[in-house]
Amino acid sequence: MEATEPASQVKFDDLFPFERVRKGQDQFLEEARNCFASRTHLLAHAPTGMGKTAVSLAAGLECSLARGGFLFFLTSKQSQHAAAVECLRQIWRRRRLKAVDIVARESMCLAQRKGGRSPCMEGASCYFRNAKVEEAADLLLDYPLHVQEAASVCLRLGACPYLASMKALRLADVAVCDFNQVFTMGDGLLQRTTRETASTLLVVDEAHNLATRIMDNHSAALDEHTVSMALADPRLRRLRYDLEAVRDAFREICRQGERRSVDPLVLDDILEGRCGTRSSGLAQELAEELGEDARTKPQELVRFLSLWSAFGKGSARFVRGRPPSVHCRLLEPSLVSAPVLDKVRCALLMSGTLHPPEMFAELLGIADRSACRRYPSPFPSENRLVLAVPGVSSRFQQRSEGMYQSISRRLREACEHVPGNLAAFFPSYEFMSAVMFQLRGSTFGKEILADSKDLSKNEREAMILEMRREGNRALFASIGGSFTEGVDFNDNLLSAVLVVGLPLSPPSEEQDALTSRLGERFGRSRAKLYAQTYPAIAKVLQASGRAIRSEEDKAAIVLLDERYLLPPVSTALPEEHRPRCSMDLARELDEFFGRTKGATG
Repeated sequence: MEATEPASQVKFDDLFPFERVRKGQDQFLEEARNCFASRTHLLAHAPTGMGKTAVSLAAGLECSLARGGFLFFLTSKQSQHAAAVECLRQIWRRRRLKAVDIVARESMCLAQRKGGRSPCMEGASCYFRNAKVEEAADLLLDYPLHVQEAASVCLRLGACPYLASMKALRLADVAVCDFNQVFTMGDGLLQRTTRETASTLLVVDEAHNLATRIMDNHSAALDEHTVSMALADPRLRRLRYDLEAVRDAFREICRQGERRSVDPLVLDDILEGRCGTRSSGLAQELAEELGEDARTKPQELVRFLSLWSAFGKGSARFVRGRPPSVHCRLLEPSLVSAPVLDKVRCALLMSGTLHPPEMFAELLGIADRSACRRYPSPFPSENRLVLAVPGVSSRFQQRSEGMYQSISRRLREACEHVPGNLAAFFPSYEFMSAVMFQLRGSTFGKEILADSKDLSKNEREAMILEMRREGNRALFASIGGSFTEGVDFNDNLLSAVLVVGLPLSPPSEEQDALTSRLGERFGRSRAKLYAQTYPAIAKVLQASGRAIRSEEDKAAIVLLDERYLLPPVSTALPEEHRPRCSMDLARELDEFFGRTKGATG
């Protein structure tokens, strides 16, 4: 690793894209610059309104361009790429940098065929895979383009957008891409640039999602149908004996019914005894036989076998369901994240809900080389009212018709005393349906717009447009659904957010295994906080943040669960989100909106 040079000895351009740095933003920008210069990871709990994208890209590019390095800006969703590309365009006006926007191969494909399949993912030929890719790559670097614009450029040339983007990556200064494309066991985009990995910087946006995404992307499940499909595949005829051993091992594992824990040696011992290989070795052989073909079922088996024993005690293995399936679930995201973060110069991980940042540093395996910071909200505190309502709860043992009635009364009360639109977020769609049943036939001045699992993106956008047009709607949605992240409620569209219940994860094999493993690593009390309390708090903060998006916005946050008033939940909340106990919800809402929005009507 190269020596760390003093920041004062390296000259860099000021690439902050705006004329002035706002109050509060200045500290974030200074500390981001210092951490990039000193090779220190920065974990930043930075609320909405801090201008995180501008700060991180400016500080990151100042450091990487001055040192001949590279910058990755990573997001959890494709929809979040747009803001980063727009910011890069503003920076481009100060310095002609080269940027590329990259999403998954299948999402960039111009030749998708029946069933949405890409030819190259099945080993088939494709018209767009040709020599024009080089020309397209050069054009992509002329100006920061959104991925859709890049696809249009490639279509006009007759070149593959994904291959052109991969070529462009080698000459670019910065890339906008997904978590998965860098935080992976195998070769990711880190290995595709022409720069030294040790001089590469990472910016991880919405970093509160990173640990969970790593765990999801390094977990797998197997059912007998998948094994049968592999056995019937003519390309895998040579490995039929090995696949029969996998089938027999699967049946042996499932024979005892649903179990909390499965010893990984059950599968590996059978494979080694009968075939002279282990799960990882068989996965490699299967992958070689399948080549570039990424058709679903055979690759599901390859993925399962490659993950089965890859992380040792860092994964949980269990049987679930009827018919049964065998699951392999990663419990320690640090086994993937730490090796990546050890290789790069440093990373800035940021989110409005990265709370507490010390927890994320520990979960990602970088606590010993990180700076953790909490930045205050730039918005006036008097524009936000935070209340918790006693006497109601979403506790499993208290769920009853009487409790649903109590919650529905509180919702009706809020609807009658909140002017404009409000959003109510529930622990699940099922819980929401039970409360809505109690509201049937009620009239309280607001029409309910109810989200569901089956709604399309366009339907949800139409609901937002109706709220903007009518100005007096009550949006009901699940706190784990699309409306809590990635949907823009700007221009004070919401006058209030109600969080119904405390969204703890329900009991499950994964939850038990995670709590147990965290207990081994961090102790019992922190394990419960890390596995249950803080993930629930993150969902609450994400939902609450939908209401106030600018300095002028004013909104009430109402938490409908008495647990928000009691430790350890109350103490786990950020200080600015700690509620006061609501003694008279109607009066308190009237006073708040009477002071900030005029009398209710």
